[in-house]
Amino acid sequence: MEAPSSRTGPQPHRTPMLDLNLDDDVPVVKKTLKVKRPRFDASLVYLTRKFMDLVKRAPDGVLDLNDVATALGVQKRRVYDITSVLDGIDLIQKRSKNHIQWVGSNLDQVVEMAAQRQNLKDELSDLSAMEEALDELIKDCAHQLFDLTDDKENAKYPFNSCITLACGFIC
Repeated sequence: MEAPSSRTGPQPHRTPMLDLNLDDDVPVVKKTLKVKRPRFDASLVYLTRKFMDLVKRAPDGVLDLNDVATALGVQKRRVYDITSVLDGIDLIQKRSKNHIQWVGSNLDQVVEMAAQRQNLKDELSDLSAMEEALDELIKDCAHQLFDLTDDKENAKYPFNSCITLACGFIC
């Protein structure tokens, strides 16, 4: 009887068969198929905005950082990234190990100031457009005045001065 031949080449990789019980194993499968967040949802800008929303709703501006991490659905180190920057610019203070308090300006005033700033930007934009329109009108008037004074056809009409000419249009 012949001995079975041994293969010296690479062996094909076989995936082991799993016996899944849907009732018991669904939570396990869900954990392994974690859906990644969109990149923006994990950005510090987004998280800081959400953090500020929590600060606005907190009584006396005091927050528990463990609750913040849970509410934002991020690791505590991401919350520390936010709080260290805000602490560095003196907008928050540490109260205890896991508690901070907002010490910056009144947040309602900040929102009002943002609205006022936008109104001022809009007004500035309108004024700039009006200034541009007035500059065009001045340029057109200067061009018309130049045409009137330099036109040979108009040279036969005696004008004593530009004031007389202007008075003819206004008076």
